[in-house]
Amino acid sequence: MTTSRTRRGRPPASTREALEEIAFELLLRDGYEATTLQAIMTAGGVGRSTLFRYFGSKAGIVWGEFDRAVERLRSALRDADDTPAMTAVRAAVVQSTRLSQEAAPDTWLDRFRVLDQDAALVAETAAHWRVWAETVSRYAAERTGLDASAPVPAAIGGAVQAAYVAVLRRWAAVDEAVDIDELDGALRPVTDAFQAVLDGETRG
Repeated sequence: MTTSRTRRGRPPASTREALEEIAFELLLRDGYEATTLQAIMTAGGVGRSTLFRYFGSKAGIVWGEFDRAVERLRSALRDADDTPAMTAVRAAVVQSTRLSQEAAPDTWLDRFRVLDQDAALVAETAAHWRVWAETVSRYAAERTGLDASAPVPAAIGGAVQAAYVAVLRRWAAVDEAVDIDELDGALRPVTDAFQAVLDGETRG
Protein backbone atom coordinates (compact mmCIF):
# COMPACT_ATOMS: atom_id res chain seq x y z
CA MET A 1 0.00 0.00 0.00
CA THR A 2 1.34 3.44 -0.88
CA THR A 3 1.61 5.53 2.25
CA SER A 4 1.10 9.27 2.40
CA ARG A 5 4.51 10.79 2.95
CA THR A 6 6.53 13.81 1.96
CA ARG A 7 9.67 13.02 0.05
CA ARG A 8 12.37 15.60 0.51
CA GLY A 9 14.62 16.17 -2.45
CA ARG A 10 12.44 14.13 -4.77
CA PRO A 11 13.59 14.54 -8.38
CA PRO A 12 11.03 15.68 -10.96
CA ALA A 13 8.66 12.91 -12.07
CA SER A 14 10.05 11.72 -15.38
CA THR A 15 7.30 9.31 -16.40
CA ARG A 16 3.52 9.16 -16.40
CA GLU A 17 3.65 6.32 -13.86
CA ALA A 18 5.88 8.27 -11.48
CA LEU A 19 3.63 11.32 -11.59
CA GLU A 20 0.56 9.15 -11.12
CA GLU A 21 2.09 7.59 -8.01
CA ILE A 22 2.77 11.03 -6.57
CA ALA A 23 -0.77 12.15 -7.38
CA PHE A 24 -2.32 9.21 -5.57
CA GLU A 25 -0.18 9.80 -2.51
CA LEU A 26 -1.73 13.26 -2.31
CA LEU A 27 -5.24 12.04 -3.11
CA LEU A 28 -5.08 9.42 -0.36
CA ARG A 29 -3.69 11.92 2.13
CA ASP A 30 -5.75 15.02 1.34
CA GLY A 31 -8.80 13.79 -0.56
CA TYR A 32 -9.96 14.49 -4.09
CA GLU A 33 -11.45 17.96 -3.57
CA ALA A 34 -8.51 19.28 -1.55
CA THR A 35 -5.85 17.94 -3.93
CA THR A 36 -5.21 20.62 -6.53
CA LEU A 37 -3.45 20.27 -9.85
CA GLN A 38 -0.90 22.77 -8.55
CA ALA A 39 -0.18 20.54 -5.56
CA ILE A 40 0.39 17.58 -7.87
CA MET A 41 2.64 19.61 -10.16
CA THR A 42 4.64 20.96 -7.22
CA ALA A 43 5.07 17.54 -5.62
CA GLY A 44 6.04 16.01 -8.96
CA GLY A 45 8.33 18.85 -9.97
CA VAL A 46 6.60 19.19 -13.34
CA GLY A 47 4.84 21.95 -15.22
CA ARG A 48 1.25 22.25 -16.35
CA SER A 49 2.04 21.12 -19.90
CA THR A 50 3.54 17.85 -18.65
CA LEU A 51 0.63 17.05 -16.35
CA PHE A 52 -1.94 17.81 -19.04
CA ARG A 53 0.00 15.81 -21.62
CA TYR A 54 -0.23 12.76 -19.38
CA PHE A 55 -3.72 13.12 -17.92
CA GLY A 56 -5.67 16.03 -19.38
CA SER A 57 -7.25 16.90 -16.03
CA LYS A 58 -7.48 15.89 -12.38
CA ALA A 59 -10.41 13.66 -13.28
CA GLY A 60 -8.21 12.00 -15.89
CA ILE A 61 -5.80 10.92 -13.17
CA VAL A 62 -8.60 9.18 -11.30
CA TRP A 63 -10.75 7.81 -14.12
CA GLY A 64 -8.43 7.30 -17.09
CA GLU A 65 -7.07 3.95 -15.98
CA PHE A 66 -10.48 2.81 -14.71
CA ASP A 67 -11.96 3.40 -18.16
CA ARG A 68 -9.07 1.51 -19.73
CA ALA A 69 -9.74 -1.35 -17.30
CA VAL A 70 -13.35 -1.53 -18.50
CA GLU A 71 -12.11 -1.67 -22.09
CA ARG A 72 -9.74 -4.48 -21.14
CA LEU A 73 -12.71 -6.36 -19.70
CA ARG A 74 -14.72 -5.80 -22.90
CA SER A 75 -11.80 -6.98 -25.00
CA ALA A 76 -11.29 -10.11 -22.89
CA LEU A 77 -15.00 -10.95 -23.19
CA ARG A 78 -14.95 -10.39 -26.96
CA ASP A 79 -12.01 -12.77 -27.24
CA ALA A 80 -13.48 -15.42 -24.94
CA ASP A 81 -13.48 -18.93 -26.34
CA ASP A 82 -16.43 -21.30 -26.38
CA THR A 83 -16.39 -22.08 -22.67
CA PRO A 84 -19.48 -21.79 -20.45
CA ALA A 85 -20.54 -18.16 -20.26
CA MET A 86 -19.74 -17.64 -16.59
CA THR A 87 -16.38 -19.38 -16.91
CA ALA A 88 -15.59 -16.87 -19.64
CA VAL A 89 -16.74 -13.98 -17.41
CA ARG A 90 -14.55 -15.13 -14.55
CA ALA A 91 -11.53 -15.56 -16.83
CA ALA A 92 -12.08 -12.14 -18.39
CA VAL A 93 -12.27 -10.41 -15.00
CA VAL A 94 -9.06 -12.11 -13.89
CA GLN A 95 -7.28 -11.29 -17.16
CA SER A 96 -8.36 -7.64 -17.21
CA THR A 97 -7.32 -7.25 -13.56
CA ARG A 98 -3.92 -8.75 -14.26
CA LEU A 99 -3.43 -6.34 -17.17
CA SER A 100 -4.49 -3.41 -14.98
CA GLN A 101 -1.97 -4.41 -12.34
CA GLU A 102 0.75 -4.71 -14.97
CA ALA A 103 -0.17 -1.34 -16.48
CA ALA A 104 0.06 0.52 -13.15
CA PRO A 105 1.72 -1.75 -10.57
CA ASP A 106 2.40 1.03 -8.06
CA THR A 107 -0.99 2.73 -8.15
CA TRP A 108 -3.76 0.36 -9.25
CA LEU A 109 -4.87 -0.48 -5.70
CA ASP A 110 -4.33 3.09 -4.52
CA ARG A 111 -6.75 4.16 -7.24
CA PHE A 112 -9.33 1.77 -5.86
CA ARG A 113 -8.72 3.03 -2.32
CA VAL A 114 -9.38 6.61 -3.43
CA LEU A 115 -12.51 5.68 -5.39
CA ASP A 116 -13.87 3.50 -2.61
CA GLN A 117 -13.21 5.88 0.27
CA ASP A 118 -13.49 9.46 -0.99
CA ALA A 119 -16.96 10.87 -0.32
CA ALA A 120 -16.54 13.44 -3.09
CA LEU A 121 -16.36 10.66 -5.68
CA VAL A 122 -19.29 8.50 -4.54
CA ALA A 123 -21.67 9.38 -7.38
CA GLU A 124 -19.05 9.15 -10.12
CA THR A 125 -17.69 5.91 -8.71
CA ALA A 126 -21.15 4.34 -8.75
CA ALA A 127 -21.67 5.45 -12.36
CA HIS A 128 -18.34 3.98 -13.49
CA TRP A 129 -18.96 0.69 -11.69
CA ARG A 130 -22.38 0.55 -13.35
CA VAL A 131 -20.65 0.63 -16.75
CA TRP A 132 -18.38 -2.21 -15.58
CA ALA A 133 -21.37 -4.30 -14.45
CA GLU A 134 -23.30 -3.58 -17.64
CA THR A 135 -20.34 -4.86 -19.66
CA VAL A 136 -20.74 -8.22 -17.93
CA SER A 137 -24.54 -8.10 -18.25
CA ARG A 138 -24.36 -7.50 -21.99
CA TYR A 139 -22.01 -10.42 -22.46
CA ALA A 140 -24.29 -12.73 -20.46
CA ALA A 141 -27.25 -11.53 -22.52
CA GLU A 142 -25.45 -12.17 -25.80
CA ARG A 143 -24.58 -15.69 -24.73
CA THR A 144 -28.17 -16.51 -23.76
CA GLY A 145 -30.21 -14.47 -26.23
CA LEU A 146 -31.78 -12.46 -23.41
CA ASP A 147 -32.04 -8.70 -23.21
CA ALA A 148 -29.20 -7.12 -21.22
CA SER A 149 -31.73 -5.39 -18.96
CA ALA A 150 -33.62 -8.61 -18.25
CA PRO A 151 -33.45 -9.77 -14.61
CA VAL A 152 -30.92 -12.59 -15.04
CA PRO A 153 -28.23 -10.75 -17.07
CA ALA A 154 -28.67 -7.63 -14.94
CA ALA A 155 -28.31 -9.69 -11.77
CA ILE A 156 -25.18 -11.36 -13.14
CA GLY A 157 -23.51 -8.02 -13.83
CA GLY A 158 -24.40 -6.67 -10.41
CA ALA A 159 -23.39 -9.80 -8.51
CA VAL A 160 -20.04 -10.23 -10.27
CA GLN A 161 -19.26 -6.55 -9.76
CA ALA A 162 -20.15 -6.76 -6.06
CA ALA A 163 -18.00 -9.86 -5.59
CA TYR A 164 -15.12 -8.21 -7.43
CA VAL A 165 -15.31 -5.07 -5.29
CA ALA A 166 -15.33 -7.25 -2.16
CA VAL A 167 -12.06 -8.86 -3.26
CA LEU A 168 -10.51 -5.48 -4.08
CA ARG A 169 -11.50 -4.18 -0.65
CA ARG A 170 -9.86 -7.15 1.02
CA TRP A 171 -6.68 -6.59 -0.95
CA ALA A 172 -6.74 -2.85 -0.32
CA ALA A 173 -6.99 -3.38 3.43
CA VAL A 174 -3.66 -5.17 3.73
CA ASP A 175 -0.15 -3.96 3.02
CA GLU A 176 1.18 -6.95 1.10
CA ALA A 177 1.63 -8.24 -2.42
CA VAL A 178 -1.52 -9.28 -4.25
CA ASP A 179 -1.81 -12.61 -6.03
CA ILE A 180 -4.21 -12.04 -8.92
CA ASP A 181 -4.73 -15.79 -9.25
CA GLU A 182 -6.69 -15.67 -5.97
CA LEU A 183 -9.39 -13.77 -7.82
CA ASP A 184 -10.44 -16.83 -9.80
CA GLY A 185 -11.24 -18.81 -6.66
CA ALA A 186 -12.97 -15.87 -5.00
CA LEU A 187 -15.32 -15.34 -7.95
CA ARG A 188 -15.97 -19.00 -8.67
CA PRO A 189 -18.89 -19.52 -6.21
CA VAL A 190 -20.73 -16.57 -7.76
CA THR A 191 -20.06 -17.49 -11.37
CA ASP A 192 -20.82 -21.18 -10.81
CA ALA A 193 -24.15 -20.32 -9.19
CA PHE A 194 -25.16 -18.12 -12.10
CA GLN A 195 -23.99 -20.70 -14.63
CA ALA A 196 -26.55 -23.05 -13.15
CA VAL A 197 -29.18 -20.32 -13.58
CA LEU A 198 -28.14 -19.74 -17.20
CA ASP A 199 -28.25 -23.45 -17.92
CA GLY A 200 -31.81 -23.48 -16.61
CA GLU A 201 -32.73 -20.47 -18.76
CA THR A 202 -31.37 -22.04 -21.94
CA ARG A 203 -33.10 -25.35 -21.24
CA GLY A 204 -36.34 -23.50 -20.60
